[in-house]
Amino acid sequence: MDTVSTADLVHAAERLLDRPLRLVRPLTGGQHARTVLVSDGDRQLVLRRFPPDDDAVSRELAVLPRLDPLGPIAPRLVADGETPAGPLIVTTALPGGPPAPDLDPIVLAEQMGPALASIHRLDPTGLPDEDRAPTSDVGDLAAAAQSAWQGADLARVLTHGDFWSGNTVWQGDRLAGVVDWSGAMSAPRGVDVAWCRQDLVLLGSVTAAERFTSAYERAAGVRLPDVRAWDLVAAARADPYVETWAPNYDGIGRPDVTSVVIRQRFDAWVQRLLG
Repeated sequence: MDTVSTADLVHAAERLLDRPLRLVRPLTGGQHARTVLVSDGDRQLVLRRFPPDDDAVSRELAVLPRLDPLGPIAPRLVADGETPAGPLIVTTALPGGPPAPDLDPIVLAEQMGPALASIHRLDPTGLPDEDRAPTSDVGDLAAAAQSAWQGADLARVLTHGDFWSGNTVWQGDRLAGVVDWSGAMSAPRGVDVAWCRQDLVLLGSVTAAERFTSAYERAAGVRLPDVRAWDLVAAARADPYVETWAPNYDGIGRPDVTSVVIRQRFDAWVQRLLG
C-alpha cells in the first residue's frame, strides 16, 4: 500500500524545486506512477513519483531531452531527484486533458497516427533495446504470435512503449500532447502501432484501428505489411491481464469500458486475428 500522501508528494517537489507549489489535482488514467498536477504561480507542472529502484525513471530521463523535435506535443523536463516521497520527475504540463468520452475513436486514430510517425523519426540510440519477442505461453494465440513474429520487421525506432489514448492529451477534438515516456525504448515500430490499434479496438472501433494504421503509414511514408504479426504479439502480451485495464479507462472518463466489456472486445479481436 502506498503510504505517501498527495500532500507529501507536493511538499517533496517544493523542496526539490525550492519554491512553493499549489496542488491543482491528482491525474488519473495509469497505474504505474503517482501523477499530480501543480502550479508554481507562473505555470503548471506535472509531478510523477515512481516506486523505489524503478528503471522507468532512468528511461524517462534518457528520452525526455530527445523530444524537442516534437514541439508542443511533448513535455519538457524541469527537475528530477530522489526525495523523501521517492524518485520524482517534474515536467511541464501540456494543455488539455484526456480525450472526451464522446470523441469519435476515428478522430483519435487520424491524429494519433501522424503523432506516432513523428515519434518514430527520433533517434533511439542508447535507449534500452527490446525486440518484443512473443511470450512463450501455450495456446492458439501464443502459438500464432510466435509464428507470425518470425517474419516481422525488427528494425529499431524510438518507441513510446505505451502508446494508447490514455497517454494522449486533447483540447477538444485536437491532439495536444503525448505523455508518460517512462516506457520509451529502441524497438520495432510495430510495437507501438499494434498497442494503439488494440486500444482503439477496446474503445469499440475496429474501423478506427484500421484508420490509425492508414494515417500512420501516410505520415511515416512506410507500409506495414506485418501489422497482423504485431497485433498478435500485442494480444498475446495483453491476454493474461487485459481485464485489469478497466481502472485505466475509468481514469480517463470511460467507466463504460469495464473489465467485462474489455474482455468481450478483446476476445472478438483475437478471433478476428486468428481467423
